[in-house]
Amino acid sequence: MASVEELENELKGLEQEYEAAYTGKDRHTVDLGPLRELIAKTDKAIRSLESLGALTAGESASALHKAMTDRKAFFEREEVLIKSAKDMGPAFERFATEGTSANFAFDRYVRHFAGQSRDTRDLGLLKELIEELKGIKKRMLAVGGKKIPEALERDVDIVTQNIERYQVEEREIPKAQASGTVEEQADRLAMLANQQFAIYQKFFAGQSRVTRRPGLLVRLLDNLKRYRAAMFELKSKGLNSEDNTGNIGIVDGRIQAYEKELAEIRKVRSQIKLSDIMGSLGGAANELFEEYRRDFAGKDRTAVSLEQLFDLVDKLDEIRRQMEELGRVEKNETNAKNLVIVRDYQGSWVREFQSVKAAQANPALAAKG
Repeated sequence: MASVEELENELKGLEQEYEAAYTGKDRHTVDLGPLRELIAKTDKAIRSLESLGALTAGESASALHKAMTDRKAFFEREEVLIKSAKDMGPAFERFATEGTSANFAFDRYVRHFAGQSRDTRDLGLLKELIEELKGIKKRMLAVGGKKIPEALERDVDIVTQNIERYQVEEREIPKAQASGTVEEQADRLAMLANQQFAIYQKFFAGQSRVTRRPGLLVRLLDNLKRYRAAMFELKSKGLNSEDNTGNIGIVDGRIQAYEKELAEIRKVRSQIKLSDIMGSLGGAANELFEEYRRDFAGKDRTAVSLEQLFDLVDKLDEIRRQMEELGRVEKNETNAKNLVIVRDYQGSWVREFQSVKAAQANPALAAKG
């Protein structure tokens, strides 16, 4: 009977087999045979682990069992995608790219909204996610046409369902933020404005204007203008608060500063060729990769900063989205290659974020990244 350690090594071997046979290859060109063997081997390993029993397997068995079942589900999903790719042909890869972008949007929603109080959430971000998913759905349908396999029609349905779900939240968040006494609302608006100031510091302060996404700064400005209007409305309702009056002045000042910065970003980018902006985005991505290697690679998951990793995922997402947007305007081979790398990194960081979060919630089951 295999030990837990032997089964851990077997899982690593299965992952290496997958990498060798499928990574970097177009799904419509690969053979399903090796993948089906991997599914069978993974299923056998899961049964071997389950046969050990709780006492024999020890504490680490639970984490290993989840890793195995997750990997089996991944292999099974890949089998579905490969079958669909063979039905669709070369167009599948473009469809799959949109699916990956949708998954990144779902991830942002989960990290920024799921399980959190509506009155503290960023309505502008939610609106942006909705518009992003609408664009993804439109491109999915345009790529697939009438040849979308049944399995991939479900992907389009998932995008539609999430759009509808987010639209419900879009209606509920303003209600939550307008609840409570006028004093409570004033405090909440101050907190929400401070959140936008923090986003500016993380994503714009000290950064090259060439690589900054104008749409993000537009989102911040829209949020701040909405908060300023709500602060004025509280005054009209009779709130006599020096803090609220002072906050209106602070928000006004930031709006003016951010509008000037937005104009500068647009001016700088308008004077540079798209190919050069794409190259700068590749350089910005490399800086994030280096930060990850320095602060996370091989480190104890219970000792790293979950907040820093959260921000790294969002920063890389900003770069990826710009690469995709510019790539739709102008074809560029280097940008296309960089996009593949950035998507791979973002996918691995999303998974690592969940692993770090789980490890910090249960340090006994932690491992190194």
